Amino acid sequence: MINWCIVSSDLIKKIGHDATKDYLYIDFGQRGEYEIYSHVSLYAFSHFRLAASIDEYYQQVIKTSYSIMS
Repeated sequence: MINWCIVSSDLIKKIGHDATKDYLYIDFGQRGEYEIYSHVSLYAFSHFRLAASIDEYYQQVIKTSYSIMS
């Protein structure tokens, strides 16, 4: 099950995490699709959710540290 959180961001509408698969879901809103990243622990998701800037954390940590699924 995906646990979604609405975030304060110019780029991202909401983020979600599936603890059974360690997947991170990022919903950008206007595209109607979302990105899925693998091997993202609940701990890492919590850091992302609580980041001072969701957009910066996404660009500097998520995109560079985790693999996007296709």
